[in-house]
Amino acid sequence: MTRRIAMVSVHACPLAKLGGRDSGGMNVYVRELARDLGTRGVEVDVFTRWREKDDPRIQQLGPNARVIHIQSGPIGYWPKMEVYEHLDEFTDKLIEHAASEEKSYDLVHAHYWLSAKVARSLEQTWNVPVVQMFHTLGLVKREVMDEDIDGESDIRIEIEREAVKKSAAVVAASEIELGELRRLYRADASRVAVIPCGVDPTLFHPVRQVDAREKLGRDQCERLILFVGRIEQIKGIDVLLRALGLLFQRHPDMRSDVCLLVVGGALDPGDDAPETEKILELRRLVHEHRLESNVSFVGSRGQEDLALYYAAADLCAVPSLTESFGLVALEAMACGTPVVGTRVGGLQTIIENGRSGLLVPAGDYQALADAMAEVLTDARLRMHLAHGARDRAEHFTWRRVGDRIVDLYDRVLDERKVNV
Repeated sequence: MTRRIAMVSVHACPLAKLGGRDSGGMNVYVRELARDLGTRGVEVDVFTRWREKDDPRIQQLGPNARVIHIQSGPIGYWPKMEVYEHLDEFTDKLIEHAASEEKSYDLVHAHYWLSAKVARSLEQTWNVPVVQMFHTLGLVKREVMDEDIDGESDIRIEIEREAVKKSAAVVAASEIELGELRRLYRADASRVAVIPCGVDPTLFHPVRQVDAREKLGRDQCERLILFVGRIEQIKGIDVLLRALGLLFQRHPDMRSDVCLLVVGGALDPGDDAPETEKILELRRLVHEHRLESNVSFVGSRGQEDLALYYAAADLCAVPSLTESFGLVALEAMACGTPVVGTRVGGLQTIIENGRSGLLVPAGDYQALADAMAEVLTDARLRMHLAHGARDRAEHFTWRRVGDRIVDLYDRVLDERKVNV
């Protein structure tokens, strides 16, 4: 019997360009999981908010997998709390769409807290179980963030608490996230499945550095540091810029041949939207440390380009203040690029310190500068970490993720039969 899954990813469209506003690892996760499930014969409809006016209302993701754009509020980018204001409209239109196709679903798989709110309504309307994945947790962010700058709302925390309590199962990306769910949300560990994320080895694999640089037109830097991610405080980009400034203070000779490429940010190439306040703030930081000739903001990039950026780099810096998994680190590792990451969340379960990358304390720009200097100046270490990174990345594939998610769906649906 064919299973039919309603995947809800309100603000993260699986087809969005990565590194833009509110788009990153979650978009990749939803896309790759939906595609993998589709190849197994599971029918998956991903319901997401209609954000890009040129997107068709329904798009095929792969065999048996579709993206269905639901209009709620005006089409275009909106901050998350404004997306929240239109969730009832999103839910009503989603239910209407399913009714118009005369479709019923066996299970709802919700991603992030915004989707958790929608899932509660679908659970009641359709009488189906919900599997929840948060990707990031509000209470964890509160522990590490400056409350005045980017505080997490009480609304988010309340919705997350309810989802932990009421969902048939919760997916955590690492044992660390399981611990956070238990400590901060009092989650029942028997209903939490720890399923790490994956990487696509056909896309992310080693390429000769010289070839990757030539394709990108980036052969002017002897040594290249890469940052990939959204431009926001939680990703630690300010820490990285301070570390780079310190690196040049300690090693003045590096100023002439080390570059930092920042992939991500609100701007797509050719986008005429104004830069976010965060990027303007970072440009000020670049100026303060006299890094103008060493730092390039290259905007959002598609995944094929991204693979080339990883391959072109000597190291990938992942200085996040918190990270439920750390997909960027895994993608870099699959390309054989050493990662210097922070000892937080899932990063400390992917990166084996000294074997497949280096780990430093979050927010510690001095330790980050030291670790980057070590990788950039020690060719043997760089080679050792590159081999270890590739070997480690081979353990994480989307096929494995799909295997374990299907097992989880089966368990949830079997338990439901027993309890009915």
